[in-house]
Amino acid sequence: MKEPRKRPVFLSADWHNLLFANYTIDPEILTPLVPNGTELDVHNGSCYISLVAFQFLNTKVFGIPAFSMRSFDEINLRFYVKRPLRDGKEQSGVVFIKEIVPSRLIAWTARTFYGENYIAMEMSHEITNGQSGLDLNLTYRCGVKESSNKFSAVVSPGSEMGEDEGLGPYITEHYWGYSSHAQDRTVEYEVKHLKWPINKITEYSLDFDFEGLYGTPYRSLSEIEPASVLYCEGSVVTVHLGSTISR
Repeated sequence: MKEPRKRPVFLSADWHNLLFANYTIDPEILTPLVPNGTELDVHNGSCYISLVAFQFLNTKVFGIPAFSMRSFDEINLRFYVKRPLRDGKEQSGVVFIKEIVPSRLIAWTARTFYGENYIAMEMSHEITNGQSGLDLNLTYRCGVKESSNKFSAVVSPGSEMGEDEGLGPYITEHYWGYSSHAQDRTVEYEVKHLKWPINKITEYSLDFDFEGLYGTPYRSLSEIEPASVLYCEGSVVTVHLGSTISR
């Protein structure tokens, strides 16, 4: 198995105001989606899947301002894998089940270069300060207004998590992405960003039609509470050109 090589930067952007809703899930649901050359990753014996909503700002492709819509929202559903390396170490990564953006051009570009399952839908967000001026109120939506899928949360001052506290660092510190263009070929790409401080969320609202958006295997996510809901302010992110790996 070849070690990953450093690849040129394909895309750079600011990822900001990230909300994570993290659920435990039966690993058998995800096993058919695990790309060749990787394995399902677990944390403290549990398998996790995350709904992530955030702002994608100041997008550049090969260092050049890209798309007519350089700033937009994204909502994705992802799970966690690891890739064994020759030296006995492991490389932590994510696999995206589906990524939603408001632009068909952006969705096409991501599908073409990375084989990711991007789709375009109507999207909107609201990010405001509370009456005290300290709390941060966030809401992300996708779909038409009458049946929109909504993820809202309130972030309060002083809610920062410690570096070794709970699920947060495991969820946010995956710096590789894996996608399968075909059953016998996996593309690996590096995603670089600073280590994000994490805030706990105690007040949130989730109204998502997981079955309608992602399929019958994910119906139960609409019926249970997430194991945790987290917020990260975010940072600049670079996504490197992918390379093909094999078993």
